[in-house]
Amino acid sequence: MYERLGEAVLRSGECMEIGVVRGPDTDWYPRIVPFLGHKQPDTRTQIRRSLAGEKDRLESRYYVGQVDGHLISQIMVVGSRGVGILGHVYTLPEERRKGACRAIMEIQMADTAAAGYDALCLGTGYDTHPYWIYHSFGFRPITEGVGRMWWERTPGARDALLRPGAAQVRRIQWDDWAHFDLLAYQAAGEDEELPRASLLGLNARESVEGAFVSYMLRREEAPMRQGYVLESEHGATVGWALLAPDLSYFGDVWRLDLHTTPGFTAEMPRLLEPLVWPEAPVLASGAAPEGPRAAALRAAGFQSVGVLTGAIRQAGVSRDLNLYYRYLSESPPN
Repeated sequence: MYERLGEAVLRSGECMEIGVVRGPDTDWYPRIVPFLGHKQPDTRTQIRRSLAGEKDRLESRYYVGQVDGHLISQIMVVGSRGVGILGHVYTLPEERRKGACRAIMEIQMADTAAAGYDALCLGTGYDTHPYWIYHSFGFRPITEGVGRMWWERTPGARDALLRPGAAQVRRIQWDDWAHFDLLAYQAAGEDEELPRASLLGLNARESVEGAFVSYMLRREEAPMRQGYVLESEHGATVGWALLAPDLSYFGDVWRLDLHTTPGFTAEMPRLLEPLVWPEAPVLASGAAPEGPRAAALRAAGFQSVGVLTGAIRQAGVSRDLNLYYRYLSESPPN
């Protein structure tokens, strides 16, 4: 569905109409899909699905700018439950330096806030022109000197989303996408049991925007790839358990990633309960040998098999990585 939101006069003197396309929208499918055709294959698949109608609670918004009915610029916001990712920002090369992106963003940020989004994440090049555009709209780097940025509607909104409370375990869904990025952006504690998600390339503090899409698509191709999340009573995704083949090893070895925010570490055993263990060794790891992740792994049948000295670096400090294996399949199918 397309909704006209306003208009802006570009530096060229042209009048640009600004609106939002909320997926699914088959009328806009043949316009937006080729417009973003330069994106990576997995990203293009997600874009096509969002406009074709394949989704759960995931909301996809494409803020578009048109001059005389011709699409020249767009910004995507995708998310759910108050958390979103701002991405796929693109203006046609011949239409740049006219102020189109800034004009769209002026309206997009107001509309996103009005839609109930409390936090947004994005990734860009540090100290670039786009970086300072985002900065002018309230985005700030997650740490000094990086282009990964976040925004919150009101001070403390991010912390409020992740505050402790009751939680339920459920299967991973597409609407967890932005919440994964918000968790991945959180500062790592000194005693945190890193890595956070090896299957997503997430050791400590990084974006998983693209990695999440790839994981979800590969999971559809191989049902034994599993994912369960912890959703709090406040609507936030606050933890995950991911199980999939570990392609960095020769032979049939699987990887388990287990992570929660600090206020939910006691729930780690619950995240492991619904997993169906493969008929293969499962590898897990953690930088704190006596922490809640280690305890949950041992209770699930994992054995400590060794230590990789200095394998994890956090804030410039090397930490040892403890390895755990689960050798036998003990859980019955669902």
